Amino acid sequence: MEPISTTDEWKALATLTQPRDDLDLRRLFAADPGRAGRLTLQAGDLRVDLSKNLVTGEVLDSLIAVARRAGLQERVEELFGGEHVNVTEDRAVLHPALRGAVDDGFVVDGREVGPDVQGVLEQMSVFAETVRAGEWRGHTGARIRHVVNIGIGGSDLGPAMAHRALRSFVHPEIDAHFVSNVDPADLSAVLDVVDPASTLFIVASKTFTTLETLSNARSARRWLIDRLGDEAAVSSHFVAVSTNATEVGAFGIDPVNMFEFWDWVGGRYSMTSAIGLSLMIAVGPAAFTEMLAGFRTMDRHFRSTPLERNVPVLLGLIGVWYRNFLGFSTHAVLPYSQDLDRFAAYLQQLDMESNGKRVRLDGSPVGIDTGPIVWGEPGTNGQHAFF
Repeated sequence: MEPISTTDEWKALATLTQPRDDLDLRRLFAADPGRAGRLTLQAGDLRVDLSKNLVTGEVLDSLIAVARRAGLQERVEELFGGEHVNVTEDRAVLHPALRGAVDDGFVVDGREVGPDVQGVLEQMSVFAETVRAGEWRGHTGARIRHVVNIGIGGSDLGPAMAHRALRSFVHPEIDAHFVSNVDPADLSAVLDVVDPASTLFIVASKTFTTLETLSNARSARRWLIDRLGDEAAVSSHFVAVSTNATEVGAFGIDPVNMFEFWDWVGGRYSMTSAIGLSLMIAVGPAAFTEMLAGFRTMDRHFRSTPLERNVPVLLGLIGVWYRNFLGFSTHAVLPYSQDLDRFAAYLQQLDMESNGKRVRLDGSPVGIDTGPIVWGEPGTNGQHAFF
């Protein structure tokens, strides 16, 4: 495929960056009283206002033309169709199947994956309800009151962010903790405040060989055995999110208590898979299912809404405009809800690991800027710090 930067559509977009007075928000609103209404879009129950961006109708039309020339709609269908759009690892990238209905018909390599996904969600739901009801007991017979998720990257950022965001839904008698840093202080700070007899550890590692995660998991295992005085306690206090039953069993976890996910689930997209087990225990299966429904609504909007009204597409295209044509190299995410204070960290991985590529599918250099540096803090402190 021709590099996008050499196409007529890209060159036409570049002409719109010439010095011009109308790329000023006050003038844009003064010249177009209907701007806010026209550029405010709906996706599910999300209301997204694009009118405060430095774009005109002409710029948006040109951006959409670039997206069409790049084959965006075809690529979206390839993703939802289970094709191997991850060409580096020759894998499908089908995270929408994690929140799809069982009859949505998602297929990977000739196999319909909906029943597998629903099977794991059911396993998670049964286990979560058992813990929440106090039926899952630790080695001494105590009910579980602390859940410690041990992961890294997507196995930590998503569940930790969502747990904070859904704080008002969490079980009042179960505290969730998240450990990812190999610095011993991270785990130590959690172990200092939990009771070994009432603590459940969730070790989240697809291969069960991730260095940082397994280092923390082994330290937690030693701590538990030292405090309870019995190696057999491990099976009552550890479960795994993994695909490696052999290593899980060698650790001392009953493979029955292993929750599976698949190689077509990228880590940064994995929160709606079994990686979300700690979150499901905290908020309950019903609330977790509501969250999945929200994801599904956005997936369907992204797949079926025309580009001109497609919220994620337009947000992405505006990002291309800012980065490549207006020279903005960073993207600040400033939530004013305190419960979203980890949202920027989550988006940082989701966006930058996805878009921070330097080569095209054929291995040749990209030739354009593929994404900004994403960063942010809650907006209230931000107002007194950096803007």
